[in-house]
Amino acid sequence: MKPTIVRQLSIRGLRNLQAVDLEPAETVNVVYGDNGQGKTSLLEAIYLVATTRSFRTHRVKELIAHGVEACHMSTRLDDGVSARTQTIAMSAGQQIVRVDGQKPESLAAYAIRTPVVVFHPGELGLTMGTAAVRRTLMDRVALFQKPSSLAANRAYTRAMRERQKALETEGVRSRSVDAWEQLLAEHGAAVTTARRIACEQIDGHAQDSFRHMAPPGLRMTLRYAPGGSEDVDTCRQRLFEDRDKDARRPSARFGPHRDDLAIQLGGRSARVEASQGQHRLMTLSLKVAELACLSEAAGSRAVLLLDDVSSELDASRATAFFSLLGTRLDQVFLTTARREIAVGVEQSLGATTLFEVVAGQVRRPVR
Repeated sequence: MKPTIVRQLSIRGLRNLQAVDLEPAETVNVVYGDNGQGKTSLLEAIYLVATTRSFRTHRVKELIAHGVEACHMSTRLDDGVSARTQTIAMSAGQQIVRVDGQKPESLAAYAIRTPVVVFHPGELGLTMGTAAVRRTLMDRVALFQKPSSLAANRAYTRAMRERQKALETEGVRSRSVDAWEQLLAEHGAAVTTARRIACEQIDGHAQDSFRHMAPPGLRMTLRYAPGGSEDVDTCRQRLFEDRDKDARRPSARFGPHRDDLAIQLGGRSARVEASQGQHRLMTLSLKVAELACLSEAAGSRAVLLLDDVSSELDASRATAFFSLLGTRLDQVFLTTARREIAVGVEQSLGATTLFEVVAGQVRRPVR
């Protein structure tokens, strides 16, 4: 399997990155600089142009640099089979994406062209936060395994909202409630199936990566905890039975919007029992699992973005993590506030290319 490579990257008007043109190395790129200079924004630009989404915010206005009306990113990519140019332009009221100058068939088709995985400090929510964060992980893997899962997920969310509105305004015997429940059952069953398959694949890879980094004998396991069912008739019947109660609630009691990914450490609930250090290891294991799942589904190794990961691990665990990555052939972008981190990275991952970020300007330093 060949890696996906970012050959060129152009950024205009993203946060404090007014004008950046970059030719990254095929292997490991270490981006260093003081806090607030634009290191994370550089990773954000790669993630945006690959997925159409930011991993930091849902508010477009936060992305656009002060004094300009839009931001624009363009990248030249090579997945070992073909080369292409992907671009995204974003303003307060519009988003335009193109592949080689052409409009993609759909946003889902665009988003799965370039497998990319990001780890940033906020990712600790995967093991410590709400179920919504873990549902996002399952949905991202499911998207690459079965792109139609995105449409099913969106249709489910709309039907759930409309059913709730009908229950509140028309009552539990309304025919429109019947219609929305049929759609909820069909799309909900599809979402549940996609997530179950995604969870099974995530589990295998996460266990492997955790064993590589964790103390001997400590085991992490994952279990899909569905809030709904894969059977359409079962979904429809449960929704019908819960109408009276759901009419007094903000959302349905049954369905994949209540899914979770249950994580155990040594046979006990990780959320309750794990230490801070163990949570970091589990989160890294889940991100490595996401990397492997997306690579397998795309048929090309994913680009890995690591935002200040060294600050989240002690020296021994950082060494173990970089050693694990050293067994792969992914293109890596790693940010750090300390240039000396590059030395440790080189020992585990091989030769690195350094980039320094100062006040939104990116340059190659003299080594």
